[in-house]
Amino acid sequence: MSTKKSTPRKLTRTRRRSKMDRILAGEAPVKQKNIRTTRDPGAAPKRKARDIVVVAPKKKKTGKPQYIVRDEYFYEAKKLGYRARSAFKLLEIQEKYSVIREGMQVLDIASAPGSWLQVLAKTVGVTGIVAGVDIQKIAGLGYPNVHVFQGDVFVTEPIIEFLRWLGIVQVDCVTSDIAAHTTGQTGVDQYRSVELNLAILGIAHNFLKKWGTLILKVFVWEDVDDLIGPIKDQYAVLHRCKPKACRERSFEEYFVCQGKKE
Repeated sequence: MSTKKSTPRKLTRTRRRSKMDRILAGEAPVKQKNIRTTRDPGAAPKRKARDIVVVAPKKKKTGKPQYIVRDEYFYEAKKLGYRARSAFKLLEIQEKYSVIREGMQVLDIASAPGSWLQVLAKTVGVTGIVAGVDIQKIAGLGYPNVHVFQGDVFVTEPIIEFLRWLGIVQVDCVTSDIAAHTTGQTGVDQYRSVELNLAILGIAHNFLKKWGTLILKVFVWEDVDDLIGPIKDQYAVLHRCKPKACRERSFEEYFVCQGKKE
């Protein structure tokens, strides 16, 4: 009796979705449209990888999956040695507004993994100083003008001591690419962003020189006026921009606040 060799059954769409469900076990359901993105064939490199890769949490099953954006900026950052694609956001802000100059002293808040520190180090040059603060440990960058401190950015006394150790009383510029852990609920995530940036506004009030510049990342939604009002009270000029490295569907913008009044 002859036997017919069976062929493996093709993976159906239902099975693919159930596999993703297993990856995200214990999480709130994620809509398929939030996982896949449409690649722009004219801009993105010819890669087989998706633009957004879902990475399951390693320790906490209840944690929200991380979204790693893999586009032309991701691969260019790797090529140029930047630790994250976010470096291009600051580079575009600098190109447009020229807020950071050689010899400046800059405080970067929530610096990990360090891509903004890399950009700042090259921009302020050997005569400048960059101080980075983050609750996470930042691996050494190899720049003699960059100094990092591991601590809570909202506990100011250790930061004061850190800056004193560097010989800094106040800085010329405060930068922040901070973002709260997202919940997937736009209103909640945006309000958390407003709260974080209000706290950073307070930090800049203490550490930034008069006429200095503050750069913030903000998730813009209906509560954003709660942040814009205090900014306009404290700064002469507010520029709002969305660098090209931001995803088109993202609600994030960057606020460039110039001319600290007091």
